[in-house]
Amino acid sequence: MGESAPFDDPSFSHGICARCEARLERDVPLSLDTESVRALFGRILVSARLGDETACAGLLVEAQALGLDTESILVGMLQPALYQAGLDWHEARMSPVAEQRFTRWCERVFAMLAPAARAGPPVDLLILQTPGNAHTVGPRFAAHALGARGLSVEFVASAMPLDEMLGLARRLRPRFIGFSCALPPAVSVATDLVSRLRAGLEPELMCRYVLSGFAFRRGGASPVVAPGIEVALDLDYFGATDRAPPAP
Repeated sequence: MGESAPFDDPSFSHGICARCEARLERDVPLSLDTESVRALFGRILVSARLGDETACAGLLVEAQALGLDTESILVGMLQPALYQAGLDWHEARMSPVAEQRFTRWCERVFAMLAPAARAGPPVDLLILQTPGNAHTVGPRFAAHALGARGLSVEFVASAMPLDEMLGLARRLRPRFIGFSCALPPAVSVATDLVSRLRAGLEPELMCRYVLSGFAFRRGGASPVVAPGIEVALDLDYFGATDRAPPAP
């Protein structure tokens, strides 16, 4: 069903399945069916906060035994943990050491999940990093989750010079080029990069440009982006293929 506000409430609004939605409509209680999943979610949060990488394999085996597929694990279990970690970091409740432990824990989970099949060009989405942005867990999560949905995604973890971005875009011919913006200052940097990519790419390589990340999920007013640049707050955003690219 996707996500709905408030985004800092990791409850059923973050991915209740169609079967459980139908049960709720019939006033059938869910607690017995969901208790094991709730308990697992709690253990995943504890393991992530502690950076306990030794627990990752067992937690994933348990999730799969409960019938959770890769997308359910990522969107239903890991995404709320990622959001909470971003909130804790922003509000100075997470130390740099704890943030590093959490990042390593997420990287271990990503490595253990079955990778999506990689398709050749053209790709659906090319995710690029803005210079100075060292936060890679969010875009890695998006790449894994969208790959689990069958989309072809290329993620570049380190910042690239403009000429390399242009060369990669020419080779991959993406439907979307997206920039990960962990903090508000990255938005203006990404907006400038989009304008330079538009100016440097040939008309036949026109694509849609999208920004996403924690910078747009924080409380208060969202950062302002330039006309023609889109903002994606959920994974369903990339499923539509019938919309034409925005005018330059």
